[in-house]
Amino acid sequence: MSILMNQSFYQYWGKCQQSDTSEKYHLLAYHNLDVAACGYFIVKNNYFNSAELFEQLGFSSNEIEKAALWFAYFLAWHDIGKFANGFQQLFQHNNPKLVAPDPSKGYFSRHDSLGHWLWKEYLIEKSEIQLEQYNNNIKDIYDIWLLIMTGHHGKPPILEAKGKLSFNAHDKQASLDYIKAINQLFIVDAKLTCYPTNFFDKTFRKNLTKLSWLLAAITVISDWLGSNEQFFPFCSKSMELSEYWANYALANAEKAVATLPKRSSITPFKGIKNLFPFIEKPTPLQQQALSCQLTNIGPELFIMEDVTGAGKTEASMILAHRLMAAGKAHGIYIGMPTQATANGIYQRTAKVYGQLYQADSHPSLVLAHGASYMNPNFTQTIINLDNISQQKYLNNDNSASSECNEWFVDTRKKSLLAEVGVGTLDQALMAVMPFKHQSLRLLGLRHKLLILDEVHAYDSYMVKLLESLLHYHASQGGSAIILTATLPFFLREKLLNAFYSGLTSTPSSLTVNTDLPFPLFTQLNQKSLVEHAIATRDEVKRQVKIDWIDNINSGIEKIKKAIEQGKIICWIKNSVADAISLYQQIKQNLHLDTKQILLFHSRFAYCDRLAIEQKTIEWAGKTSNNTIRSAKIIIATQVIEQSLDLDFDEMISDIAPIDLLIQRAGRLQRHVRDKHGNIKSATHQNQPRDERNPPILTVFAPTWQDDPSEDWLDNPEFRNTKYVYANHAYLWFTQRVLRERGVITMPEEARLLIEAVYRHDLEPPEGLQEAFYKALGEQLGQSSQAKSIILNFNKCYSREQFNGEWDKEIEVSTRLSKDNIDLYLAYQQDGKVIPYCSSNEYAWEQSHVTISASKWARVKKAVRQLDEQPLEKLRQQIHRPNAIIVLIEPEKEPSFYSKELGFYLN
Repeated sequence: MSILMNQSFYQYWGKCQQSDTSEKYHLLAYHNLDVAACGYFIVKNNYFNSAELFEQLGFSSNEIEKAALWFAYFLAWHDIGKFANGFQQLFQHNNPKLVAPDPSKGYFSRHDSLGHWLWKEYLIEKSEIQLEQYNNNIKDIYDIWLLIMTGHHGKPPILEAKGKLSFNAHDKQASLDYIKAINQLFIVDAKLTCYPTNFFDKTFRKNLTKLSWLLAAITVISDWLGSNEQFFPFCSKSMELSEYWANYALANAEKAVATLPKRSSITPFKGIKNLFPFIEKPTPLQQQALSCQLTNIGPELFIMEDVTGAGKTEASMILAHRLMAAGKAHGIYIGMPTQATANGIYQRTAKVYGQLYQADSHPSLVLAHGASYMNPNFTQTIINLDNISQQKYLNNDNSASSECNEWFVDTRKKSLLAEVGVGTLDQALMAVMPFKHQSLRLLGLRHKLLILDEVHAYDSYMVKLLESLLHYHASQGGSAIILTATLPFFLREKLLNAFYSGLTSTPSSLTVNTDLPFPLFTQLNQKSLVEHAIATRDEVKRQVKIDWIDNINSGIEKIKKAIEQGKIICWIKNSVADAISLYQQIKQNLHLDTKQILLFHSRFAYCDRLAIEQKTIEWAGKTSNNTIRSAKIIIATQVIEQSLDLDFDEMISDIAPIDLLIQRAGRLQRHVRDKHGNIKSATHQNQPRDERNPPILTVFAPTWQDDPSEDWLDNPEFRNTKYVYANHAYLWFTQRVLRERGVITMPEEARLLIEAVYRHDLEPPEGLQEAFYKALGEQLGQSSQAKSIILNFNKCYSREQFNGEWDKEIEVSTRLSKDNIDLYLAYQQDGKVIPYCSSNEYAWEQSHVTISASKWARVKKAVRQLDEQPLEKLRQQIHRPNAIIVLIEPEKEPSFYSKELGFYLN
């Protein structure tokens, strides 16, 4: 016992609780072993396909036990930074068993980065920790593993020199004693005896470097599980590490790991009816998804280009099930351009995803976007929250437990670990960018099928990020399906080549045909690129006539006539300000109330926006009938442009690039209805034609100019359009081709229309050349900007490529509109601050509105805000350090926000 008590590392705590009445702590050595044991069982039982990672490193399937022990060995190093006296001072105590505070030392770097410093500046050269075969090759291997292990809080450690300010000589000796004890436990007692031969191989080091990003995710999960006090009670009693390992760590870890979700078994593909019983006859696209020949091995990329109403969503699920049944994916992530579109697809996916798996499985479905957990239809979770400790920890340091709690209740971060995820594309893009916990997203994408919808909706910045995602996904053996109705050739080529370069691991590019029909089914794999022309159902072939107006009053007159005829009409504006202004003008001029007119844009508090989205679907959705639809007006922005299943009798749209106008026209007479606006039932199959007047898209645009001047869009009514769509030549090309054709004919003229605007050899009129080339330059700049923040997975898990910075330290965002301000609406009553939406547990987030920083700078003086002192306190309570609380007078009409208009100050 005296030998045991002489081990200095028993003087260091790893976790603690402190209150006025008691103090509890868990020894650091034991916490390290708790985490190590969790990692051991995760690998041994192949959770998150972790055993496969070690097989890629050269461990055979018969050596998984050995691989799991080596992983546990390195995990036992993960919190060595807590040996710093500066860290130990975070726990204030008078316990003589614990190390005394050293006033000359402080806590200037997080303990994860301190651990890496301790390795690089002290432990690396100590002969006492070196096994017999230790050499420079092994040192390099340790370098990689220690980056992974000390980066267990979701970011690689910071490589800095502040460690010497936190460790004294006693701390360093204690850490050395601990590592010697760990070597005894794993190398001698567990009979690892020596380094695996592949540790000396350059190929192993190269593979470990690439896989370090995924191993970092397994490390984070191991640390979170090992930090759960419900499974790992605090223990301050000194005992041999071998005793604690065998009797406590392993036994508790086996129970903790058993709470992780098991992988569900995929059911064999049995045809369309199993997924979609309502489909009597597959569309041509669905038939192609059903019959295309899949390769035996290797990932595949599919691009489905077809008109609105061709059944692309169902076709993608049919193909997804076939790919999963063929062993090419274990799950799905569906990436959409907006929260609204994600909400819609989530509800459709929820009805069918269970059919992909065996009846006795329990597959997880998660909605993944910034406000997903507030969606009333979203109730699923991936891991039982009852198993997550809810205790309080020290505010001075982000403990694993507090981060664990934060993560498990944040669906955005865990979404990609669910077997089926639906959300915005952003959540997947974050896997290839320096965001906190990007490694978890990366791990979640592995073995997933990516289904990406409306890919034409992204700017050059996001396209470059998407290229990187497709490249990496293909390199990891992942397949993808891309859905679109309007894909320019240049974008199609970019996406194909991104996947192809990841597929082949070479910089070579494909020769892509630019003389292709539409609709088109494209299939790319290691064997070939196949471009298969497909037919279109007669029911979705359509012509939409184009009409033009150049003033607001003409549009209002059209709206007046439409509602007099009992129709539902929509005007899509290009900016929120224009939408609000038009809504107010129409409501006043036509003497309407909110029972007839609705405003839908992105600048509403979430609770109000969700209600408006539901009302929009009620008024204009597929199941709406004449009673509901009659004499209704919706004024909207781009929020209804994509993926929402809406059907208007008439539509007006501000001028926009051709692909967006085609999308908007897809919401015009989308479903087959009778002359009263009622959906035609199955009994009317012998009368498939719509009985309403032929569809007309009225476009609000400047007066046509054959040779426009540079001030073509300077009319105040188009000022915001000029800002939103900076490449004014695209708008002019769009107006030109639509004036020439007079109609949008789908699918026959889809290619003609798109290429008439986006073809590379087009030369804009002289007056628009400056704006045209400036916009192209900005697009190149956006692409370059995105490229600069994409992770290089050929390098080790580290901050090296970003000069030591990460996440909040650098400007990193999935979208360029990152200069946003988070406003939280609230009332102040009886000295309390009450959230605007106080109906449920997500009250603060449902009271959230996002506006641009530039707009906030203009209007903030006109908005009453919470004072600084109570603001800071509230920010801590709601865990939003940058939140701005704006106050609404309970008894007065707010001067800046209403349920009807949203945030309307401009």
